[in-house]
Amino acid sequence: MQNIEEKTEKILSYYGADSIPVNVCEIAKKANVLIKYAPSKEFSGLLYRKDNNAFMAISSSESDVRQRFTIAHELGHFFLHPQKGTFVEFRDNEKNIARGMKEVQANKFAAALLMPRKLLEKDVKSFKDTDLTKSTIKFLADKYHVSEEAMTFRLMNLNLSAV
Repeated sequence: MQNIEEKTEKILSYYGADSIPVNVCEIAKKANVLIKYAPSKEFSGLLYRKDNNAFMAISSSESDVRQRFTIAHELGHFFLHPQKGTFVEFRDNEKNIARGMKEVQANKFAAALLMPRKLLEKDVKSFKDTDLTKSTIKFLADKYHVSEEAMTFRLMNLNLSAV
């Protein structure tokens, strides 16, 4: 499988998503993936595919940043794990559990889509202190419209911070 970082860069470029925060709803729309919201404590999101149609259900009970991550995660399944026929990807609302390789890949895709490496590297270089403080991480999380936890993990995974 193509490197997830490279794949997200190509998707961001192809769909013209070159500003922060990345508009994941617009990417889904341009990729012909319909998004519907419904309150749920049972799931964060799911992706349903049948033939050439794709539909995403997102829990409106979650915070905005959680919904954005879930949309990006489901887009990860859409772009990374194409399936023939009817297929349902389900993501429960257990925030700390990634089940299986496909879920880990979808999480990596979501992080790379929401916090593109090149833009994040540029932002981190603009700070004088290489050990990013909690307030700096909060600033970056707010800018990219992600959770502080997601930003912290992304910075660590890219070796951009000694957090």
